[in-house]
Amino acid sequence: MKFANVYRALCAAILMALVVMPARAQVAPNVVDLVETAYRAGDFAELERLYAIYGKPGVRSELTGTPRLTHFWMGIGKINNASLRVSDEYYQQLDALTGQWAQQHPQSVLAQLLYASSLRTHALARRGEGYANTVSSTAWAEFQQYLDLAGTQLQKTEALAAKDSSWNRAMLVTGRYLDWDKARLMRIFEAGIAKNPDDDDLYFFMQEALLPKWGGDLKTIDRFIAWADKHTRDKRGLEMYARLYAGLSYAELSEALFTSTNASWTSMKIGFEDRLKRYPHTDHRNMYAYFACMTNDRPALQAQLELIGDQFNPIFWGNYPERTFETCKKQAQQI
Repeated sequence: MKFANVYRALCAAILMALVVMPARAQVAPNVVDLVETAYRAGDFAELERLYAIYGKPGVRSELTGTPRLTHFWMGIGKINNASLRVSDEYYQQLDALTGQWAQQHPQSVLAQLLYASSLRTHALARRGEGYANTVSSTAWAEFQQYLDLAGTQLQKTEALAAKDSSWNRAMLVTGRYLDWDKARLMRIFEAGIAKNPDDDDLYFFMQEALLPKWGGDLKTIDRFIAWADKHTRDKRGLEMYARLYAGLSYAELSEALFTSTNASWTSMKIGFEDRLKRYPHTDHRNMYAYFACMTNDRPALQAQLELIGDQFNPIFWGNYPERTFETCKKQAQQI
């Protein structure tokens, strides 16, 4: 299929996807929006320009402190999304388009990574979102086929991406699905951090690979968080300690965090404060308040709820956010 036909078919498939995607409030475009718009338009030159700006180490949101690299890949994820209610043709055309970019730009790290990302997304779409016992043998075979293609594409790109931590991000996720051993994944993680110490997502991708549901265990995660804390404390205080244990709570343990791991509320509290000193954003206050409520730290809870005001963000309040938020407000008012 010629490139022009691939592009037209991709646009048609993406327009179909838009029918089932929620409308977005009319706000000034942010990094995620800019990247999504360029990708949706098939404008590789604009994607390359944005990546040159936002893919650099140390470039963070002035409001939240989130690495702009994270925002860039969030924008890509709006298109490379295995959960869209579209036909397999959408993913076929996406593979064709990004594969064409990879061929046309053999020295572009971004072009190679986009192709690998598309192949991995196609793998996940073929598998589906059900439990393993609901996946057909045909879907499993196709899942493995596209994952192997993604892994091969990334391995071919390793030397080209010698200074780019996005390669390590992609390898951690793909390798987890391919059941690579934890030691191999840890080497990929450490190499990524050496390239870009500010790539926060590397920590969270590595931690996810260590979860029990991926064949890991909580003691290993405790050791990993201790390692991360040691390597980030001089620059960021206890911020990463707090965020990683918070992430573990959200992903696996909920309120069992403090009875199942080495997590210390005293240290997490300092970590939340360390983060807020640099980025006093209400999202961070929502997370802090949620854990203050969980540990019955009423002074911290009261202070953060007052500062949150009407900026409640349900993302940070567990499985039943509205109910939990109301319960915590009542807890804060108790004498």
